[in-house]
Amino acid sequence: MKAYILKIDTPISNEYAECCSLSCDNVGLEWEYYNGFQNMTGAMAMAKLGIRSVKQEPYRFIEKPNQGMKAMCATAGHFGIWQKIAAGEDEAAIILEHDAIMLHPINISIPENQIVVLGYKLVDTSKYDHIAAGPPTQIIKMDGHEGAHAYAITKKTAQTLLEEIAERGIRSAIDNDYFIRPQRITKVPISIMAPTPAIGWLRKSTIWAGSASKNYKFIPAFQRFYK
Repeated sequence: MKAYILKIDTPISNEYAECCSLSCDNVGLEWEYYNGFQNMTGAMAMAKLGIRSVKQEPYRFIEKPNQGMKAMCATAGHFGIWQKIAAGEDEAAIILEHDAIMLHPINISIPENQIVVLGYKLVDTSKYDHIAAGPPTQIIKMDGHEGAHAYAITKKTAQTLLEEIAERGIRSAIDNDYFIRPQRITKVPISIMAPTPAIGWLRKSTIWAGSASKNYKFIPAFQRFYK
């Protein structure tokens, strides 16, 4: 199992992605950068991926894309990684946004037909004592999570998610359609690893004016070591 790190070619994203890749090295996790989409609309990015279930829009460079365009470009980046996983040889893979940090290696199997999130979003990463908490030992069912910053899926799950897109199209951004509790439209359920093997390290956002720091209620395995 390896990690795909989603980034774009900006100074901030490159800086975050380097930090993310070093954290993968620290836990012995193989990784690969996935250079995502920027300076275009989401429809343009989807067209580059060959996704035909959205309005087709020819590419043109957009110097100052708005937040919605950036969010949908980020969404397309996740879909592009799913395509690589679905076509690849690994039975499972980890998807990390550029601001994610790996804390522990993952030595438990990723179940089929689940999106397995790896941890919460924190501004102050020192508040979680991951050393005392230890590496993940179990996967807990849940009904939502705030964000797509770090998660794992199997090859078959990636195929299922792509089939859904082909069947029903794309409604909104990745967080809304696949993670946030009231808005999820995928049939693939969500779960979380415990103890926590990764976090999203919130700093300056490359999409929004401010980072979305909201989390759902922490699971006990995380709360016990969060001060």
